[in-house]
Amino acid sequence: MATMGLEPLAVLGLAAVIAMAISPRASDGTTRSIAALGLLAALILAAGSQGALTSALLTGDTAARFGTGLCCLSGLAALAILRPASAPREAPALILLATLGASVLSGASHAATLFVGLELVTLALIALTVLPRSAPALEAGYKLLILGGIGAATLLMGLAFAFAVTGELTFAAWSSTDRLVALGAALLLAGLAFKFSLVPFHMWTPDIFSGAPAAAAIVAGVASKVGVAIVLLRLQPQMPATGIWQTGLAALGIASVVLGNLQALRQPSLPRMLGFSSIAHSGYLALILASGAADTSQAVLFYIATYAPALFAALAAAAILDRDANLTGLRGLVWAQPMTGAVLTLALLSLAGLPLAVGFWAKFQLFSALAQAGTYGLLAVAILGSAAGLYFYLRFTVTLFRRDGVDFPRPPHWQEAAVLLAAAATIVGLGVYPVPLDALVTASLP
Repeated sequence: MATMGLEPLAVLGLAAVIAMAISPRASDGTTRSIAALGLLAALILAAGSQGALTSALLTGDTAARFGTGLCCLSGLAALAILRPASAPREAPALILLATLGASVLSGASHAATLFVGLELVTLALIALTVLPRSAPALEAGYKLLILGGIGAATLLMGLAFAFAVTGELTFAAWSSTDRLVALGAALLLAGLAFKFSLVPFHMWTPDIFSGAPAAAAIVAGVASKVGVAIVLLRLQPQMPATGIWQTGLAALGIASVVLGNLQALRQPSLPRMLGFSSIAHSGYLALILASGAADTSQAVLFYIATYAPALFAALAAAAILDRDANLTGLRGLVWAQPMTGAVLTLALLSLAGLPLAVGFWAKFQLFSALAQAGTYGLLAVAILGSAAGLYFYLRFTVTLFRRDGVDFPRPPHWQEAAVLLAAAATIVGLGVYPVPLDALVTASLP
């Protein structure tokens, strides 16, 4: 096979241009078909490539291919649950652009590609968020726009400090122990923390999940985080030995686990609960990175790969239920719509980290990494956060089985059913036998 270079990125970019160009005249089905073909082609190119691209700006190693593949899967899931009533014809092109930005992040090895990838994701996500033009969507878009600008400025300032000392914009520039570089590392971490939904840079996340189309939440919750997680893994070995990077990650992770779970406990809305729990899950990843464990990369990639199908399924169910996706509207869903209710149950159990769901192995990797690193304080935070998460996930799960159910608006469309079934098969299959995913992640380590 050919070495992975720009082929998946070029396919995504070309498909986005075509989808955008024909959207004013073509039908919604045609635009979606072009977007789906572009995502599938990029996925195949990323999965079938061997070797690694050597470039000053990008790397095509196994981690980049893993990230690109997971971003393409999230793009396909977002496309499948995109509802024409709440998203004009430009939406498929925006999903492609966001996927392209996250894929660029997965292979970024230079400040230029880091910044371009981050902003491509953010700008496409802003546009996708405000497409319904409803008050909640516009509020979410404004928050993302304003906070995104602050995050971008902070990140650029951090890059500027490193360049001022080292004269380089590659990731290797951060190996300097100069105090100005350490300050730059702190600013860089703050900029990345915004994209990663870490407290206190998280304010936009619950609004995206509850006010924007569910497709935008998938992009924000999976594709964007995949790219940023791989960037953090690439930066980790280069950071100065002052400890500011690990200290910052630990503080952000603890705050995210605590606040994300506490806020999720109070939410009656399924999408908003998923938004706050997404902040908590970002906190768990930050704790792994802060621990400095020997298998940090393995645990991070495994965790985010297991989080993705559960979020796909939960957001697909929320899209089907629309405004009824709350504790009142979810009553009796298992009896009224067995497939939707059963898959949502599996997704919630996986997010809670219970056995027979793949999320159990993610929590096992989380606790193992923190214990092996000897960071018992971080381990205690992760355990307490997981206990809180177990409560609110089971709270929604029990509601699904209540007999005093309500009438539900419609059954899932075939695209939504495909996402639900594929996610359920992944959650159960890898939950019972996680060896294939573990082998894939091991082969994809940066």
